[in-house]
Amino acid sequence: MFIPDKMKNYLLLLFLTVSVVAAQAQEEKNDREKEEMYRHRITVMMANSHIPKAEPTEGQNNIFIVPTWGFDYDFWFNSKWAIGLHNDLVLQQYKIIKEEDHTEVERSYPVGTCIVGIYKPFEHLAFVTGIGKEIEKNESFGMWKIGAEYGFELPKAWELSLNLQYDNKFKAYDSWLFGIGISKRIH
Repeated sequence: MFIPDKMKNYLLLLFLTVSVVAAQAQEEKNDREKEEMYRHRITVMMANSHIPKAEPTEGQNNIFIVPTWGFDYDFWFNSKWAIGLHNDLVLQQYKIIKEEDHTEVERSYPVGTCIVGIYKPFEHLAFVTGIGKEIEKNESFGMWKIGAEYGFELPKAWELSLNLQYDNKFKAYDSWLFGIGISKRIH
C-alpha cells in the first residue's frame, strides 16, 4: 500500500500526539490514586475479650468476659497490604491456669503488643496476623494474633470497623476479642 510522505508525517505526528496525551492521562490517574491513598491509619477500639481458661472469682460465672481497649497504628504499602503495631489493654484482674505446667497465674491489666501484617483482599474485609508479647507485672508471655476486620468508610477519611481476633499466649492461655474500632486515615 502506497502512503505519500506527507501523509506519513501526519500519521507520525498523530501517533506521537495520542501517545503523549495517553501517557499524560495515565500519569494524572496515578497521581490521583497516590493522592487518595492514605498511608497511615490510627485506630482506637472498644472490645470485650473472652478468656476461656480464666478462673472465676467469687460471684463470677464460668464465662469470663473482660473489657479491653485497643490502640493500633498501621502503615499501608498499597490498597491491599499493610504492616502495623496493634496493642490491647485488658481492663481487669483475673487468674488463669497455665497450659504448660498447670500453675495458677494472676493477671493484672496485661498489655498485649504485636507487630502484624494486614492483607485486604476485598474492599471492606481485612485479615490480620502477627507476633508479639503480652506484658504484665507478674509474668509476660509471647503471643500470636490472628483476626479479621470489616470496615465501613465514613466521611473525611474516618472508618468504623468490626473486629474479631484470636490471641494465643504461648504455653499459657488464649483469648477471643470482639470489638468496634474507629479509625482515622492520614496521607
